[in-house]
Amino acid sequence: MRNDRNAARVAPAWFLKVDRVLRMTIMSVSCTLLVLMVAFTIYTVVMRYVFKDPPFWGDTVSLFCNIWLVLMAYSLAVRDREDIASEGIYIYLPPGVVTGLRSGWQILTLLFGAFLFWFGLDAAQHVPGQFWELGGLPKKAPMMALPLCGLLVSLVAATNIAEDVFGWRMPTKVDSIGRTESDTLGNPATN
Repeated sequence: MRNDRNAARVAPAWFLKVDRVLRMTIMSVSCTLLVLMVAFTIYTVVMRYVFKDPPFWGDTVSLFCNIWLVLMAYSLAVRDREDIASEGIYIYLPPGVVTGLRSGWQILTLLFGAFLFWFGLDAAQHVPGQFWELGGLPKKAPMMALPLCGLLVSLVAATNIAEDVFGWRMPTKVDSIGRTESDTLGNPATN
């Protein structure tokens, strides 16, 4: 007898391509921000404690990289369905309830992303002031992380919802010894 997991269809090629481009873009920008954050921090520490001449902008730029990294990487956690840490209770619940809870979390995440986009854009457009240590950079620029995060979270939550509604599944990856990744329920994925 076939279960729902085996009955799932592979997502259309255009969907897979958009998902891959979105995921790789977010991952590349996140990795770049991580490297920049570490580089600015190391530079600031060396200049402060070795040369006794720290840059006045180092901590601010490192903090911006950190905030942007966390907000952008959150969308990757949502896409991988690792954003809500409630997996431990799912083993005690019937499969239908688990499916309902996961769908509910995805809908709430989509709404949270829309909220973050809408009010983050409003906040970014109306935040007063500038950063003197960054040559008068308006505070609007770093605040744009909020609507960008909201847009990305909404996109990936909508992607997850589309997968659930249409019964799509992403192709599984096979490691070097022929094992496949686990699905979102922790069951071994089938090829």
